[in-house]
Amino acid sequence: MILALLSILLCSSSAFCQMNSTSSEELNASALRSLVADASSQSQLYRFLMEMEQNTDLVNLTTGEVQALYTRTISAGSINMSARSLKIVMASLTVPKGDEVNATAFGLDEYLINDSLYLKMDGSWTYMKLPEVAEAWSQQNTMKQQIDMLNQSNLTMLGSEVVGDDDCYILFAKVNSSAIAEQISKQTGPSLPVQFMNLSELLRNTTMNAYYWIAKDAHQLKKAKVTESFTFNPAYLGLPTNETENIEMRVNTTISMLFEDINESVNIILPEEAGTAKLFSQDLIATNVTQAATKA
Repeated sequence: MILALLSILLCSSSAFCQMNSTSSEELNASALRSLVADASSQSQLYRFLMEMEQNTDLVNLTTGEVQALYTRTISAGSINMSARSLKIVMASLTVPKGDEVNATAFGLDEYLINDSLYLKMDGSWTYMKLPEVAEAWSQQNTMKQQIDMLNQSNLTMLGSEVVGDDDCYILFAKVNSSAIAEQISKQTGPSLPVQFMNLSELLRNTTMNAYYWIAKDAHQLKKAKVTESFTFNPAYLGLPTNETENIEMRVNTTISMLFEDINESVNIILPEEAGTAKLFSQDLIATNVTQAATKA
């Protein structure tokens, strides 16, 4: 779902006030990268929490008028790769600056069971079959997405910090946006919403950085914070050119993720009401992408 595609992000420098410097005896960034990749292949079950803050300026290039939007999104998810089951619950609020009475809210329940994607939006269930199952699971695997990003970035070891009960290394990643766009394009089958987006143009002038907290004992990803800033024309999202040619979007996004209960029991059951789900058509996908981009 769109949630998995635009998953992106910043960390305040104040988060590192209690950092300890890395000793010469500890791992360097390159060695840690390899250990994280090995450990991630063992992470078949986990839960995660995600928070996103996004500030968007819609600029009319003809009049110079600016509409500012603030969006806050919270989501929680569970994934069981062995059982091929995933659940994500998301709530999002968008507030136009100076026009708060016209704030909009959006909620979504998502289940991916084997090769079937079920979505609950506005109380209604829809579903679709995903012909490219491996690609679908790769796109929905939140932890794998972050580790893939880590693997394609220039890394710097910053120090260490305790997250929950885990003593963690902290890595700074300078993300290669072009590589991420290529990765998403390869992972995405023709039935998924990203087909309507021009990812290369969307990420051409994107600045993306990330901070990763890696558990020292298990070398597993514990926490991630990513920042992204970009400017683009909404036509890159597949919106009609005649409606967007004089509009520019300037977006700053911060996403924070916390991974918990790694390799502990995760039982995901599709609700009985999902049995009434209607087939999710290509036209419906295009409509939802357009509506989501317009609301953003």
